[in-house]
Amino acid sequence: MRANNVFTLYYQNQIPLADIKTIFDGYYQIPFDSLGLIGESKTIPDKEAYRVLSLLKKGYPAVYLVGYADIKDIRFFLNEDVLIPRMETEEFIYEYLANKYDLNNKKVLDLCTGSGFIALSIKKLFPLADILATDISSKALEVARKNSSYNHLEIELRKSDFFSQINDTFDFIISNPPYIEETSKDVCAPFEPEIALYSGKDGLDSYREIFSNLDKHLNKKGVAFFELEATNAIKTQELFKQICKEEYEVSFFKDLEGKNRYLIVKKSS
Repeated sequence: MRANNVFTLYYQNQIPLADIKTIFDGYYQIPFDSLGLIGESKTIPDKEAYRVLSLLKKGYPAVYLVGYADIKDIRFFLNEDVLIPRMETEEFIYEYLANKYDLNNKKVLDLCTGSGFIALSIKKLFPLADILATDISSKALEVARKNSSYNHLEIELRKSDFFSQINDTFDFIISNPPYIEETSKDVCAPFEPEIALYSGKDGLDSYREIFSNLDKHLNKKGVAFFELEATNAIKTQELFKQICKEEYEVSFFKDLEGKNRYLIVKKSS
């Protein structure tokens, strides 16, 4: 089947243009932006074209088919063992964190690192940062290790159930842990790892564990950032205030849609 016809097939089946572009650029290795020029001369086996279409129609992520995503000059290898990096996380790192703080020569913890997206993005922005990235999943850590090696970004990786294998203290702690309610109807990610998504009936189990151990791992005047579900933002803030008795300055980072996306806590003593 000619590449142009494959494009038409996918488009008529209501596959999002972004996914079609990802598939052509990364999976078929046919530049999407050049289809108008070369689409008649490039061919794709019919069986393969329909197999990919079937997966995409079921909601299988295009980046999992490709096996990687290039974000801000970093190649992140991705598979079903790790979450796909979200625009909101990218926005927080590159539009907020990079412009407001200097993490060079600071000790940084990326708790629940997954693919290593947060830790490696920070290392790229702040080469002198001393970064520890942890996860409970050995398979996720394998992906993060591959991403670290491929991009020549040196970080320490360690298996840990939240703080269980961590004795250090840090100037900055950043975490994108599981925070979705188990019964949530708002999230549809059947191919991404449930362990990285869901956190009890109210979505706060991860934060109960993290907040209970935060104070002894965050240095004086240290800052911690926690990604959250916007609908649970106030509940997460209230939980933090209930558990953490030390004095903290507490605020939110709002995403481009104006939703509370990160809880920011600064230790004042």
